[in-house]
Amino acid sequence: MNTWKQNLEETKKHYIDWWNHKGIVVNMWEHFQNGVTPHAEVDMPPVPKNLDQKWFDPAWRAEYLDWYVAHSSLKADMLPVANTQLGPGSLAAILGGVFEGGEDTIWIHPNPEYTDDIKFDDNHPNWLLHKELLRACKEKAQGHYYVGMPDLMEGLDVLAAMKGTDKVLLDTVMQPEVLERQMQQINDIYFKVFDELYDIIREGDEMAFCYFSAWAPGKMAKLQSDISTMISVDDYRRFVQPFIREQCRKIDYTLYHLDGVGALHHLPALLEIEELNAIQWTPGVGEPQGGSPKWYDLYKRILAAGKSIMACWVTLDELRPLLDNIGINGVHLEMDFHNEDEVEQAVRIVEEYREKEASRPSGDDVIHAGGSAAAGSQTPFDADREVEKIIDKVEKEFTDGTYKNTGDKDMTTENKSSFFTLPSSYFPQADRRVLIMDGAMGTMIQDYNLTEDDFRGEKFASHDCPLSGNNDLLCITHPEIIEGIHRKYLDAGADFITTNTFNAQRISMADYRLEGICREINLAACRIARAVADEYTKKDGSKPRYVLGSMGPTSKTCSVATDANQPGWGTFSYDVLLSAYEEQALALIEGGVDAILVETIFDTENARAAIEASCNAMRKTGKCVPLMLSFTVASHDGHNMLGQSIEEFIASLKDVPVLSVGINCTSDIREMIPFLVKLGGRFPYYISAYPNAGLPDASGHYSCTPEKLLENVWPLLDGHVLNVVGGCCGTTDGYIKKLAEVTEPAEGLWLSPHRRGEHVDIVVSETTVTDSPKEHSHSTKSVLAECECCKPKQPETADKTVSADAIFDAILQGKAQDAADATRKAVDAGVVPQDIINGQMIRAMGEVGQRFQDGKAFVPQLLMAGRAMKSALELLKPLLAGDSSTTIGKVVIGTVKGDLHDIGKNLVASMLEGCGFEVINVGIDVASDTFVDEVKKHGADILCMSALLTTTMTYMKEVISALEEAGIRDKVKVMVGGAPVTQGFADEIGADGYSDNANTAVAVAKKLMGVVAG
Repeated sequence: MNTWKQNLEETKKHYIDWWNHKGIVVNMWEHFQNGVTPHAEVDMPPVPKNLDQKWFDPAWRAEYLDWYVAHSSLKADMLPVANTQLGPGSLAAILGGVFEGGEDTIWIHPNPEYTDDIKFDDNHPNWLLHKELLRACKEKAQGHYYVGMPDLMEGLDVLAAMKGTDKVLLDTVMQPEVLERQMQQINDIYFKVFDELYDIIREGDEMAFCYFSAWAPGKMAKLQSDISTMISVDDYRRFVQPFIREQCRKIDYTLYHLDGVGALHHLPALLEIEELNAIQWTPGVGEPQGGSPKWYDLYKRILAAGKSIMACWVTLDELRPLLDNIGINGVHLEMDFHNEDEVEQAVRIVEEYREKEASRPSGDDVIHAGGSAAAGSQTPFDADREVEKIIDKVEKEFTDGTYKNTGDKDMTTENKSSFFTLPSSYFPQADRRVLIMDGAMGTMIQDYNLTEDDFRGEKFASHDCPLSGNNDLLCITHPEIIEGIHRKYLDAGADFITTNTFNAQRISMADYRLEGICREINLAACRIARAVADEYTKKDGSKPRYVLGSMGPTSKTCSVATDANQPGWGTFSYDVLLSAYEEQALALIEGGVDAILVETIFDTENARAAIEASCNAMRKTGKCVPLMLSFTVASHDGHNMLGQSIEEFIASLKDVPVLSVGINCTSDIREMIPFLVKLGGRFPYYISAYPNAGLPDASGHYSCTPEKLLENVWPLLDGHVLNVVGGCCGTTDGYIKKLAEVTEPAEGLWLSPHRRGEHVDIVVSETTVTDSPKEHSHSTKSVLAECECCKPKQPETADKTVSADAIFDAILQGKAQDAADATRKAVDAGVVPQDIINGQMIRAMGEVGQRFQDGKAFVPQLLMAGRAMKSALELLKPLLAGDSSTTIGKVVIGTVKGDLHDIGKNLVASMLEGCGFEVINVGIDVASDTFVDEVKKHGADILCMSALLTTTMTYMKEVISALEEAGIRDKVKVMVGGAPVTQGFADEIGADGYSDNANTAVAVAKKLMGVVAG
């Protein structure tokens, strides 16, 4: 080659090392031209006449790419490559997909003549275009640069482009054998296409790939499966992994493009492919780019598995910390350069690390990602063996007395246990008196009536996303407000103040596109709280004040699998949550909190992630701080809304520094007295409770006065059940003052607290918790001994071998396949479809809903039942075509503007759909005009709105007003619900129906549609 790149041979050596997991490459994704001295006098071609010429005229593109490469920076390891891209997944176009040129890319639409038998047409125009383009570019290049391999893509992504994503996803269930056959057909065609294009572009055996601008000494492919974010791990192993493995075996050098956190749950399956050389990581929209500390552990995991990595969009500021954490062996950097000065700075930094690596002696405590460190060695890397060597070395040093904990090394079990052992009395006052926690932060903030501009401040004045309601951000934009609230609580008598960081982790902050400043928020919150607490302690040393680092639950749940295409759920996993919590915990510990408060726990798996992350942070900082755990409870026996036992979870915690356990965010603390007594008698921890001030009314005012809340809490204080008491939603400094006064009835005289691990007997007078009588329930009856009023009627023509309750039982147990099989048998036996729906399906959903309402079933059971119902209903839909009775009515459902919670809303949607409604779920943070548009578009009978915050539920009135202005209020019924919403609020805003749970939502919806229960 007569290349324009002066250091090409050096770059090729870097790539060879990288493919063998030994070296580092400094490249960038898209080259820049500004400030670059041209490598040759090449004129830019005339402006293209149209988009077709821009993309599909080989002669024009060859001229343009010749100019582009001639004027692009080729410093560091940036490659001279002509980008011959014909759209992502252009193999789909070769197989009949339709090209469309856009301003910035090429779109490929489904093949209008698609059939399930995929065949290759050697004369298809799109195939001929590929070859013509590559030949034209090759001729123009004259050896000055490589002609890149187009991004063919493969497998499911190609098929999705050919026939549509929804149809492919349906095929995974409806015709998996056909899908497997098609994957093999596509793979066979892929190899034929690849080999022919390779023969056009190769330089000797060498080639370059255009999209990531990568080089290899032989055949190289970029592999990818974007649709995999929407399929299960099992489906990935069936429909993707085998065909990726085949490509890796037939192509010498392979790089997998792992795109977005939603794809991370398939990483284990990828790492199982021994022949795969490297994995490229692109975090995706709403996530920090590839140089963020958030991804260090991911890179280490990939490297430890013997794969090289490609980290994308790394900035200069991130370069040193990244290399300090992951090293330079097997690392390909796609840098975010803007000029050649930045390139040269990066090269100097990398050279420093190369020199350090070259001078460093080989040791047993070094993991060599490519196997032996000896030049040319190809010994397979054995991660388990290497890790075992390190563990043996550490354990030997510990036994010899030479091991010292520095806070960032793995610990032996014994050392780990001692590190996380708290002093016998961490907060000594808690053994002598009841300590007072502060009240709600959000309720106090509401009193300031802040505007959007107030939340933004100067720093975020131009931010591209609404920030109103982001209370944690006020630590940066208005620290004086947060400081003032802390002072009010301390003046009221609080011993503990909590940092304003309930949502200050990446999961929640991503909703505001502020995930990059989570550490800054946490540190700012700690500075504010720490300074005020220390000031008050200095004033009165007999009453020390403490700072608790608040970690909230996020609006997501690890325990319930939710469809990846459900709004807000496509990028969530346990590992993502763990990483987000660890970043927050590190900042809180570094900020000087006295304890970490993991609060409002509604999913024990989320809590497990918070605890694990906190312990990781303690090890890294070398500082152990107590954990205080506070749960939300849905039933009197201590189960949460997901059916998880709080007791069992607490009992499962080993070698973690738990100081206290308790509950918060309950509207009536009297209901939970027996459970708190039980916790105190079983576990050796302090017991805490900080309830809500009742329920809010239409104006957002809570029903319990400070005096009433004190009356409700008094049995717990009088019975010595608690060590810590405070307030949650709706409470202010006035509430905390009342609690503080009663715990110190006279100066120096304190109420005695709970004695850890000691059982107490407490008598509580019975109280009526509900304001309305419960409807008659059949939930106490056995499924096998149903009452006559709801026993299904079977037509006389039914086959006696078909169980009368087979479908009912299958749905109740959440068994989708059994439900479908039983439905098929019933249809074959002559049972009328509508009788199946009314007699068994809807009745089953009503039963599981009633069990949920009675605390005998929980969210997973509801979701499983809903899915089983859908699987059975799908078989009946063809038989009911044109029958207006197929659905009870159409429902548009969504969470209102400013509210990002969707668990309850999705549950209601599932129940409504399972009980015969057609449901259009429009997601979270829905504006009033969107609700109106969706109601019009679908001709909805009911609009169902949800809210979980008192600050957002007022938008429901705005939506109703918008319906009136659009002239359709009389055409649609309005239902409202959510934790803070009440019947009184629903009446005040003019809603037609109100429900406080998923089961009653179905009954309300039926009533609105005029369906008589029976």
